[in-house]
Amino acid sequence: MENFNFSSMIKGNKDSLPDQIANFIFKKIFTRELPQGTRLIESNIAKELNVSNIPVREAFYILLNTGVLEKLPRKGVRVKSISSKELHDYTDALIDLFALAVDYSMSKWDDDKRKNLKQYYQETNEQLERENLLEYIVKLHRLCGYVFEVADNKAFIKFYYDITFITNAYSQIMWGEIGKTRKRNSYVSDMVDALLNSNFELAKKTFDVLTRESLSL
Repeated sequence: MENFNFSSMIKGNKDSLPDQIANFIFKKIFTRELPQGTRLIESNIAKELNVSNIPVREAFYILLNTGVLEKLPRKGVRVKSISSKELHDYTDALIDLFALAVDYSMSKWDDDKRKNLKQYYQETNEQLERENLLEYIVKLHRLCGYVFEVADNKAFIKFYYDITFITNAYSQIMWGEIGKTRKRNSYVSDMVDALLNSNFELAKKTFDVLTRESLSL
């Protein structure tokens, strides 16, 4: 499961058949084609994709491990329902984790890393200008994740991927309106500017606002 995260899932960066099927299912969850609580029938998905049940079962296992699906006694495999409290808990955890990553990264920013950050921000903005919201969220996930790469703490990176896999899957409704997304993107701009200018406390505060507005229910 190393490096298995929201961006790689949406982009379909995994090559195995079970991973491709997991990607197929996850996109349906992300786009709300499969709402929370929906029961997934192994044989139905296998028939839809013209594959055997085995890779579908393995895809279920992948998504069960990410917390996106759940297996309930006598109810089978379902898209996991997440409560407002759970999402708020994940939100708090993500904000605290980002603040730690910023603290760890303070002494590690150099010209090359700032250049990379600018490039990731430019790519993120380009997708918003094209109104490609799914790709925008993928790029934004990559942009924020870069702070964790600069911090160079493997535990932080893993926790970031684990948390954002769930939060991104269940906050997609918040990104549906392009106008509101453009407003939230102003916080992204402020956060990037703060990081580029070594104003780390402002970067943490801006990420806090961005995350709470993006994940509020």
